[in-house]
Amino acid sequence: MLEEKHTFAEVIPKYSLRHYQREAVIDAWREIKKSGRVLLHAPTGSGKTRMAMSMVSMHLRERGPTMVLWLAPTSELVVQAAQAFEDAWQHHGDSVAVVIQWRGDGERLSHGMALERNTVLVAGLQMAVQSAEANPNSAQLLRDKATLVVFDEAHQSVAPTYRGLVEDIMNAAPSRCLLLGLSATPGRAMPSETAELAKMYGDKKVGVAPGRNPVKVLVSDGYLAKANVHMRRYPDSPPPKDTGGEDYSDASLGDLGALAARNDAIVRLVRDLIDAGHRRIMAFAPSVSSAESCAVAMGKVTQYSHAVVGGMPQSTRDHVIKTFGSSIRAIPHPQVIFNCRVLTAGVDLPLTSAIVIGKPTRSHILLQQMIGRALRGPASGGNETADIWILADDSYEDFGNLAEMYSHWDTLWEPSEPRTTI
Repeated sequence: MLEEKHTFAEVIPKYSLRHYQREAVIDAWREIKKSGRVLLHAPTGSGKTRMAMSMVSMHLRERGPTMVLWLAPTSELVVQAAQAFEDAWQHHGDSVAVVIQWRGDGERLSHGMALERNTVLVAGLQMAVQSAEANPNSAQLLRDKATLVVFDEAHQSVAPTYRGLVEDIMNAAPSRCLLLGLSATPGRAMPSETAELAKMYGDKKVGVAPGRNPVKVLVSDGYLAKANVHMRRYPDSPPPKDTGGEDYSDASLGDLGALAARNDAIVRLVRDLIDAGHRRIMAFAPSVSSAESCAVAMGKVTQYSHAVVGGMPQSTRDHVIKTFGSSIRAIPHPQVIFNCRVLTAGVDLPLTSAIVIGKPTRSHILLQQMIGRALRGPASGGNETADIWILADDSYEDFGNLAEMYSHWDTLWEPSEPRTTI
């Protein structure tokens, strides 16, 4: 008896893009092929890395063998990008490719300099700059081999040191080198800096849901969580020592972190969130000592209370983050990370359902990034809603005004602006 043959079957891709991601990739790919530079702008949690890796795969298939340089501001983002490329290339690749990580642990490019294969070098910003400055061979390799530079968290790319590295590669490349920037916050504190950012990317910006409010669209489709932003005033802080500058000084933040009563207020907010049923909570502390003190205090409530701060051993940080990312079924106990100066951007912990912001800032970008840690929606493996609590000091009036504005979260994201305002 002959086996029945099916004449109709659905073929489900292993590395699919959502409809808005696919549209953005098509638009960004068309623009970068035409202009050589483009900024891909999408809200936190919308899948910028996945969209970019689709473009990286297209570039390697078209231009290979060649090198893509992916620049990321933190070691966590380096690891995340390397893993994302491996996943993408296993499904989209057409040849063997090499991925190299530069995480700031003393790596050098010597093991990759003779490669004549498709290569993705994922480099921490500081590591890339230091290696290019210290090793002429590394710098020359980037000039000779890179045909696409991807700058994650692109709003940082106008800093003179980083911009110098990128432009050196772009200007010296023997064949046309392309530049792709990724950002959820395509702007800077000063209008002049935003103009420089626009100029760096050729005044070319591609976003998701063009002509509409992208946050509202992605929330309605379940890709982003609905943010419920609340503010609690703290009346007893000393005024900041600095009266200007882009953000508050370490000295001012250190003064806040030394206030035991203020640290208790952060802990109380976290305890309230646990009582409300949250099981993955991230809190931003003003100083290292504050993060550590809060973690110790919260340790009386849950054994999964940790401080993640700059300078801690990478293996310890990796373990804490991996445990925090475990499913609720695997670890049903509440987990809390109190962090200072890390985990503000890009780290993918979709189960995070609540944020406590105890670190004041003058930066719209930084505040938006902190809030964004809890914005993965159910279609992205996250939650339908996210609770955000901002502890606003009365003496930090400008931060209080900023926090008040962010209580109306979705109104911050308006339809795409003309290209001159990138």
